[in-house]
Amino acid sequence: MPLTDLQCSKAKATGKEYTKPDGDGLHLLVRAKGTKSWLCDFVRSGKRIKYNYGQYPAISLEQARRLHAIARQLAEQGRTPAELLDNEIATALILSGKSLIETEAEVQTHLNDKHKAARTTFGQAAERFKTDWVDRNWKHPDKGYSPVRKNLLPALGEMALDDIDTPTLRELLHSIREHRGEQAALHARGWCVRIFDFAVEHEWCTINPAKNIKPERIGTKGKRTRWLQTQEIRRYLACLYQTDGYRGYKLALHLLLMLATRKSELCGAAWSEFDLDAGEWIIPDGRMKTGKEHRVYLPTQAIEMLRELHRLSGGSEWVMPMPTNPKRAMNGNNLDGTHHAALIAAGIDDYVIHDHRHTASTHLREQGHSPEVVETALSHAIPGMAGTYSHAEYKTQRLAMMQSWADFLDTTMNEKVVLSATFRKVA
Repeated sequence: MPLTDLQCSKAKATGKEYTKPDGDGLHLLVRAKGTKSWLCDFVRSGKRIKYNYGQYPAISLEQARRLHAIARQLAEQGRTPAELLDNEIATALILSGKSLIETEAEVQTHLNDKHKAARTTFGQAAERFKTDWVDRNWKHPDKGYSPVRKNLLPALGEMALDDIDTPTLRELLHSIREHRGEQAALHARGWCVRIFDFAVEHEWCTINPAKNIKPERIGTKGKRTRWLQTQEIRRYLACLYQTDGYRGYKLALHLLLMLATRKSELCGAAWSEFDLDAGEWIIPDGRMKTGKEHRVYLPTQAIEMLRELHRLSGGSEWVMPMPTNPKRAMNGNNLDGTHHAALIAAGIDDYVIHDHRHTASTHLREQGHSPEVVETALSHAIPGMAGTYSHAEYKTQRLAMMQSWADFLDTTMNEKVVLSATFRKVA
């Protein structure tokens, strides 16, 4: 006969442990000292199933029967009661009247929510990156970090890092390019790369999806025509040297503007390519976009800056060694953060490092230098008969032109303006 509430409450201690069956393998266990609990004890498919549902009267007779009914259903599925009933949330749901299907669905939802809450979001990683790196290395961290808050956090801030893939980022960057311009999209990509690198380092995620997006795929297909006017050059160079960060990066960006070389050519350069006493830099054909050896004639300012970079390189064979491994040359993208900080401080939009070459070319032509000499200095192919001349034919003209350009940059940067700076350290 099934138990009644009265029988359960009146079951007394006898000095020996005994059980009172309710049916279908549910028993009220009365221990020697009188404590009572509900016991599941039955055989299913030749296997004995045992489980303790909890103490009586905390678990009433009706509640014990609900738990036991679920345990029987689990046994029919070849599962043990512990698989579900050890979960306090599941037990509470069953006691409230939920079925097995309803209980398992709600438990799974809870587990998913808990897992999601435990995962690091892009916003959390970004703020940690700002605290640990930006705030410590930038003079105006909030201003420099503003593109993250403006362009990235509204879309990505609440997303778990593991849920952000390359297509998601690509779609966002294309949207930024459409609404805010190419430079804003490139800056946003740079921030994504840095934040995800930081997250991978802290094991909040395993991959950096931003690195799969090449900067050139964000840029427009047409040829870029952006160049800095004189006032913009002044602001850029002044702000470049006033921003926080590694001095070697500032010198490298200044040299790229002064020498009009490609970012990869300088950042991948070995000291063996330079003869600073002779004022020449010979870039081997294997590192040139044209596949031909290129000779760069160095103005006195460039030689001075390169000698400082040599000291900063700490004996490395590379002009710009990796910060973490001086035996390897640095990737040119390492300069993007410093360049970006200078642009923000100077109030300059839509200007990438490669545009330094167009800036130099435009000003040199405006200053009256021969187009053939300018194009040769930039290692561009020269159409027509002029293209048959070797680089050496223009050595005198090119050296004079590069010295004139370096002097122009010096004069421009050091004119008396509100923002003033120099690449030379102040004693």
